[in-house]
Amino acid sequence: MPSPLLERLSRLATLHDLLAQALAQGLPGRESDELQEAMGCERKALYRHAQDLRELGAPVDYDEGLRRWRYTQVWNPPVPWTWTVDGALALRLSMDYLLDPQLEYDLREVVAVPSDLSLRENNQTLPRLTARFSKSILPHLSMAIREHRVLRFEYRKPNGETSVREVRPHSVFEWNGMPYLQATEKTDSGNGIKRFAFSRIAKPVALDEAFKPPARKKLPTCLGAFCADVFTAELVADAQQASYVLERRWHPEQTTRELPNGAVAFTLPFGDFDEAARWIVGQGVGIRPVAPRQLVGAWRKMVRQLALQAGV
Repeated sequence: MPSPLLERLSRLATLHDLLAQALAQGLPGRESDELQEAMGCERKALYRHAQDLRELGAPVDYDEGLRRWRYTQVWNPPVPWTWTVDGALALRLSMDYLLDPQLEYDLREVVAVPSDLSLRENNQTLPRLTARFSKSILPHLSMAIREHRVLRFEYRKPNGETSVREVRPHSVFEWNGMPYLQATEKTDSGNGIKRFAFSRIAKPVALDEAFKPPARKKLPTCLGAFCADVFTAELVADAQQASYVLERRWHPEQTTRELPNGAVAFTLPFGDFDEAARWIVGQGVGIRPVAPRQLVGAWRKMVRQLALQAGV
């Protein structure tokens, strides 16, 4: 059973999310039955949680004429209000404030929690995040993505160099246990999407400057931390590795084809040749790239380096 604190926070996040969405979408509000079903509570508890939000400063109103709950104006929760919860649940609750339903879908596979710890649907598996980052950045990222506001933050490169970035944040992406912010640089007149690792982001601030988000279909969906030039990797798994590939779906655009000799040919989208080569090597012996030529070259170079390192 969830603890009273976890249950309360989850219901508050759900109530806020639905009321904020209704306001953003120009809806007259939400009916009590709809809120009760989403929150998993009785009518009395709904009124109690609405009062909880009011005490936090939320402009919660119940329209007697329309018989609907609504926000009278835009409101954001206090930044620290989930800091009493740690781990994946804190991330889930912080990001549950997002207005963008598609972004919540993106996060569903990134940060899931045991079903007895959350009232949200589809949270049925343990979190797979292995990244280490400050959870205090999450509400700020949420706010900027939700309200389509320019985000300013300090970003640390792998070599330790730090710079201040101003970006238009669009969505969240996970790769190898690390969540990334997908965004375009404010100074970029095109749609050059970049991915920023949560672990390297510090001191984020959502600015007052708003922007028009790109169409969802224009956002990259390739595997990896890099997404500048997306390409299709053509791969082959030998007969010994065939079942390993056939049992997995790493990406929605993945294609798989069984070959007469028992091997499997499959394709995956990547955004960087070296990163794709590292992923292939990480799958172990039996999987190799066949195209494009640049990927095959990067893979062969990496295999030779590993052989030298092993003293072969």
